[in-house]
Amino acid sequence: MATLGKRNLEDDDHDNIQVFFMYSWTQPDYLAAIADQAFCDKIVSKLDATSAFEVNEDDDFEAEWSEEDKKKHAVDLKFYYAGGSCRFMFQYPTNRVVKILETAVESVNNKSDLVKYCGGSLHTDAINRLYGMQRHGTGNGRFPVSSYAAYLFANECDEETISQLGARLNASNNPSVDGHLFEWLFVAAVRKRAVKLFSDRGIEEVLPQANVLRFDPKKRFRVLRDGKIGGDRSWLQPTAWNQGGYDAVYFDKDEGKVIFVQLTRSDKHDFKMRFFSEVLLKLKTAKMEIKQVVIYFVVKPAQCLNFRMGHIDDRDVLREYDASWTRPEESHVRVRAFEATPI
Repeated sequence: MATLGKRNLEDDDHDNIQVFFMYSWTQPDYLAAIADQAFCDKIVSKLDATSAFEVNEDDDFEAEWSEEDKKKHAVDLKFYYAGGSCRFMFQYPTNRVVKILETAVESVNNKSDLVKYCGGSLHTDAINRLYGMQRHGTGNGRFPVSSYAAYLFANECDEETISQLGARLNASNNPSVDGHLFEWLFVAAVRKRAVKLFSDRGIEEVLPQANVLRFDPKKRFRVLRDGKIGGDRSWLQPTAWNQGGYDAVYFDKDEGKVIFVQLTRSDKHDFKMRFFSEVLLKLKTAKMEIKQVVIYFVVKPAQCLNFRMGHIDDRDVLREYDASWTRPEESHVRVRAFEATPI
């Protein structure tokens, strides 16, 4: 086995060597692997990621779960760090994965290379471990190997790099990669500046600039002694890689405002309101008086005119928290696109 940079065409022809791309693992791949109990017993110690966050209470909600549910949750938590690398998932404990990724990012002299390397499929540098790959049509798409890798990228991004990333997202036609680019762009941008969204009708809105924290939507919000809620005035990213409904949520307890952001990578997207309602219920339980709920579906500029809602689930559940969410709820969703350049 060798990277393409260590091969040459003459040797390949002589030895009849064929190129084979190793695509990144997905959550279904991991779940299929640990369904083999003998294999699971060998690697279970590596599924050691925890969900202890400053935003959530330390609920022991897993106690009543089945063994299958517990294994799936363990994979979800480790997936945040390991992503598409089966070696990171099964061979190394979480703290080792974190160290490997941090060291790799630190080794990059020109941080704009982190964006550049999301293009193409053939690179020889040592930072190759920072990326995953998925098939797209007749080609391949590269992206940060995991959400934690994207988070590290974002910490190193300057305004120029953010602009490059936004432009690349708007120009991309690869749905499997768009989501990873959006996650990177969002985390990088909102931590450093207010992010402008715009519509095809000339409407412009600005998302609040704030720190980005992880949270577990399955757990209660932490309530501090002074009555403040953990995660207040911060952007919160759900731990599960495939969280339904939204990619980030922001709330301001004093204003009573909750903002959800969901990236849509096609011209049609389902609206599953129960996922939003679950967060709102937990905020209400934490004694937040919710006055306004705003939901953004963020698309690429070219999609603004053609975007439409798909299947609508759980109608009327949002009206309990904001009376303006009357039927048809899809008419209240704000479809917007990212501005690629800083404001």
